[in-house]
Amino acid sequence: MQRRHDTLNIPIELLRSFVAIQESGSFTKAADLLNLTQPAISAQIKRLQQLVGGELFTKDSLGLNLTTRGKDIKKHARRMLSINDQILGIAGH
Repeated sequence: MQRRHDTLNIPIELLRSFVAIQESGSFTKAADLLNLTQPAISAQIKRLQQLVGGELFTKDSLGLNLTTRGKDIKKHARRMLSINDQILGIAGH
């Protein structure tokens, strides 16, 4: 059963995976960086795309590229991760 708040909040791990893919250039490298499996990363991106209403990456012969939506979300995702990590730093994590 899906809870109402699930559609109002983006789980931080989805954003962390999104940024890791964007920085590393691949789902597999992002999975290695985050100690996850490639299918887990793919599932997280699928969920994030559902939450934000569209595709975040395209793939061509040169690799992965951000869509317009992905570019728009990238800067916000980085800020949210930074704030999350700062809060955890205050808590001593």
